[in-house]
Amino acid sequence: MTFSYARMGAIALGISVMVSQAYAADKDAVVAVVNGSEIHESQIREMMATLPADAQGKLTMRQLAEGAVNRKLVADEARKEGLQKDPDLQKAMKNVEDDFLRQAWSKKHGSVNFTDDQLKKRYDELIVNYKPQEEVRAHHILVDSEDAAKAIIADLRNGGNFEEIAKAKSKDPSAQKNSGDLGFFASNHMVPEFAEAAFALKIGEVTQQPVKTQFGYHVIRLDEKRMSTVPPFSDAKEEIRREMSQEAVQAAFKAVHDKAKIEIKVPDTAPAPAQ
Repeated sequence: MTFSYARMGAIALGISVMVSQAYAADKDAVVAVVNGSEIHESQIREMMATLPADAQGKLTMRQLAEGAVNRKLVADEARKEGLQKDPDLQKAMKNVEDDFLRQAWSKKHGSVNFTDDQLKKRYDELIVNYKPQEEVRAHHILVDSEDAAKAIIADLRNGGNFEEIAKAKSKDPSAQKNSGDLGFFASNHMVPEFAEAAFALKIGEVTQQPVKTQFGYHVIRLDEKRMSTVPPFSDAKEEIRREMSQEAVQAAFKAVHDKAKIEIKVPDTAPAPAQ
């Protein structure tokens, strides 16, 4: 499970920061002081995490510091005015505190130092029952309308380049980087409509009709077919570690739940409409 605090140090990628070597060496430098209260770089990064991704790459460190100063000024003034005593605000703050505590609890109980021997034992247990399955590698172009997909299919019939069209027209955000390449996948890793169409193609073939899914309309090209193989332990180790950590959290929660006194006083029916 991902703990939100751990994300903070990695959010600043792509932001232009003009700092001295001494400042850069300080992992949690003071970036501003407001009425005697220090604002640290970690607080800046926490604030950055709440911004849209495109905004993060356009702001300088000074602009972010100015934003943090403004937040601090308003929050301090609200406290002076006693707004923290408002019952609705206190309830909201309690909910936020509960969210962070749940995350902290999950992180604590999931942070088990599994040894390589323990991970290898689980790996060996998993591969005993491993059954190879067919996988395909495909490219796709995703658009909003059937007509747009049909136009792309016509363009491809006339010699259009699949990768270039995917970069230019696909609404799949990753298409700008991978030209619509989905890599290898098994049929149960995709929505049924997409999987059925992709697995029905021959290598090099493109769907001749748009494939509709909940995401829009796809044009699919099949690139390769293969049977899956067991990944080596070195490749599977970290995924196994994550799964075992999640199991540790689930076991800890079950222990808490089993010893709790719980009484649910509402029927097992749909919630009533909000008034």
